[in-house]
Amino acid sequence: MAGKNESAITEWWLQRLTGAVVGLYVVVLIGLLLVHGAPNAEQWRALFANNTFRVLTLLALVSAFYHGLVGVLHVWPDYVKNRAVRAVLVGASWLAFIAYSAWTVVILFALKS
Repeated sequence: MAGKNESAITEWWLQRLTGAVVGLYVVVLIGLLLVHGAPNAEQWRALFANNTFRVLTLLALVSAFYHGLVGVLHVWPDYVKNRAVRAVLVGASWLAFIAYSAWTVVILFALKS
């Protein structure tokens, strides 16, 4: 029983951590917009040419995806009582998380402009 409680505490902290990461990224983006104004396509391209910014964007997006995943994994048991259907939805949620994360890596690092 202690394992389940520890898991809940870990999930709680991960929710706060991922929320903070996304919040910090949004604050940085707003700061960039306030300092430099609205960027054009060439300025966006230059910003994302910086690997540090790409990694920070990847961290923020994967944090957002995981934040949503944990949230939806807590919603399924409340509204879906059929265990088989819930198992399919949980599996689909994990697959979506993996697909979105992989797609983000491809967009940020594999595509050349």
